[in-house]
Amino acid sequence: MIPYGKHFLDEADIAAVTDVLRGSFLTQGPKIADFEAAIASYVGARFAVAVSSGTAGLHLACLAAGVGAGDIVATSPITFVASANCALYVGARPVFADIDPVTLNLSAESLKEIGQQESKIKAVIPVHYAGLPCDMAAIHSVSEKWGAVIIEDAAHALGATYPGGGKVGNCECSLMTVFSFHPVKAIAAGEGGLITTNDVALYKRLLRLRSHGINKSDDPMLNPKAAQENGELNLWYYEMQELGFNYRITDIQSALALSQLGKLDKFISRRRDIVLSYDRALTGIAAIKPAQSDGRNRSAHHLYPVRIDFALIGMKRSQFMIRLRERGIGTQVHYIPVYLHPYYSSLGYQPGSCPAAEAYYNEALSLPLYFNLTDREQEEVVGVLEEILQ
Repeated sequence: MIPYGKHFLDEADIAAVTDVLRGSFLTQGPKIADFEAAIASYVGARFAVAVSSGTAGLHLACLAAGVGAGDIVATSPITFVASANCALYVGARPVFADIDPVTLNLSAESLKEIGQQESKIKAVIPVHYAGLPCDMAAIHSVSEKWGAVIIEDAAHALGATYPGGGKVGNCECSLMTVFSFHPVKAIAAGEGGLITTNDVALYKRLLRLRSHGINKSDDPMLNPKAAQENGELNLWYYEMQELGFNYRITDIQSALALSQLGKLDKFISRRRDIVLSYDRALTGIAAIKPAQSDGRNRSAHHLYPVRIDFALIGMKRSQFMIRLRERGIGTQVHYIPVYLHPYYSSLGYQPGSCPAAEAYYNEALSLPLYFNLTDREQEEVVGVLEEILQ
């Protein structure tokens, strides 16, 4: 079976994990700080806080930014549900701006229209869909007029670059950026996420929030009389200063991710070659076209989405996917617009609010794309597509 995506591990990755297993720390040890420092350096941010998942990162980012009950968070509908759920976790209400049909990213123009309808937008969460960075300059220009903070959802985009050449995650146009290290993402940690920021106060709060709200680093003690004896800090003393969570990542995961990070540029280069090969191969096939052909030299290429005119070929998408699966080819749909899910329908969200997103969803399919997809396997995928479509 050729899946739509999968991780790649080598002996160096395995050795990195076994070194931790033979060491003194499985969690809350030095590998976490090593990984955080490496990511911060790679993307060009001052601070990084590793957490248990990308979803945990989005949740903590909303909390740290002060998003709460009565606030509104604007995001894209073409994303995994976590991009909107994080607003619900903190009592805020998500609203959905439509996508740009060319980039498939959050449209700054649609965002502007949403802002004319809603008066309390506290945060904007642009999603760098499939690894292609959003137009952050335009989104920032719109958001700053409302005083809204920007939290970039870069779960697909570690290693991607903005038009000016900076790495996604440098937070030049945002307050925070959130990454994911799920196995099919750019680098794998098994599970895991990370938040970057340039704000030292946010950094310190994120450290507390990921570990039960307990004071970290050089946080001042709120109860100094209990904390000290004869002017010295009691070695056993710590304080829970706010309500936090157990969103800690482990040294095992961090060691794996740190090893993977050393191969990231190689991973992206190979993915780009596969994407360009697909672009060339699909040019002459009727009813199918690349869904996101812009920015090939800047994208992290997490996915290879295509648009298929299923009405033209006289076949439903489910039938098409089944025929591909019967030939050993796995595909997926990224994504069902978030507001079409039953839970969101129960909250009053209605179809039709984002026409470009729904039009894309009706034609969307993600083809196999991962680092060790061989040329022969890709040729097999293209050959079967040609056979079925023609």
